[in-house]
Amino acid sequence: MSAKNCWEFRKCGREPLGAHVHELGPCPAATEARADGVNGGKNAGRACWAIAGTMCGGKVTGTYASKIADCRCCEFYQSVHRDLKGDDPSRILDIVLERATALEHEIEQRKQVEEALRQANKKLNLLSSITRHDMLNKLHSVSLLVELLGRSYCQDPALAGNLSAIEAQLGDLEEMVWFTSDYQDLGAQSPSWQNIPDVIAGIRDWVRTIPLEPDPDLLRYEVYADPLLSKVFYNLADNAARHGERVSRIRVCGRVQPGGFVITWEDDGVGIPDEEKEKIFLKAYGKNTGLGLFLVREILSITGITITEKGVPGKGALFEMVVPEGSFREHEIKS
Repeated sequence: MSAKNCWEFRKCGREPLGAHVHELGPCPAATEARADGVNGGKNAGRACWAIAGTMCGGKVTGTYASKIADCRCCEFYQSVHRDLKGDDPSRILDIVLERATALEHEIEQRKQVEEALRQANKKLNLLSSITRHDMLNKLHSVSLLVELLGRSYCQDPALAGNLSAIEAQLGDLEEMVWFTSDYQDLGAQSPSWQNIPDVIAGIRDWVRTIPLEPDPDLLRYEVYADPLLSKVFYNLADNAARHGERVSRIRVCGRVQPGGFVITWEDDGVGIPDEEKEKIFLKAYGKNTGLGLFLVREILSITGITITEKGVPGKGALFEMVVPEGSFREHEIKS
């Protein structure tokens, strides 16, 4: 009788065309052709302990180094070694060493690529900063000249109107330049766990015209987000101040629901028309530069957070941010 492979011995059903392949995927031991014939098995069917990703004890195992201790206690492992009767199992070691060496090379190559990308980004950021500084200087100079012209020709209504339009365009250009600074920092630092009320407290000095009212219950939760999360809340508040017309307060609440943690940002302004609820997140759409809410969605998307607008037109805007499972956690409030 031919020697049994591990999937025949354990009846896991993960061999090609097996009963559980559709549900669990094919077992790496059943498809590792380089180990075919080792210990008399099909592929790595009698060397499964040397292959990462096999299923033992109802769970998928890790690498050779992490699982070999458990494998040595396995009845199948012991039966294979009893059958060997002194046969040389060195091919198993060759496979393990070959995979380890390949992995080391891959890690080293990845480190080199990452370092090259870091250096390239560093140079690009330096160039962007210098260019942005020079552009702002030029814009300020032009703005000053426009202001002086306005004082000299204030008696000419037509010219004064044109100069006002130029000043508005210069203001938009300056906002766009500053936007490049925010966008440059997007994803530059690793995400971190952040408490929403703490982040909101950090932007209160930036937003003085509208009271921000975070729900005290939010103190119990932290979300995993990009360090630019404060820019998200600042832009939402700025959007309310610019376009809400009659906003008197902003409420921020949170709740856990199936699929994630929902943060709601709600104001009592004029709201957003139904036909614009998705367009407002597009780049360059809006009454100003059209970059604020575009940046908001980009920042949140780094850690898989989505944002949509669900307010009732005429009753206020309501932005709903959904933090996926694994990107929020409850923590103990320090007294």
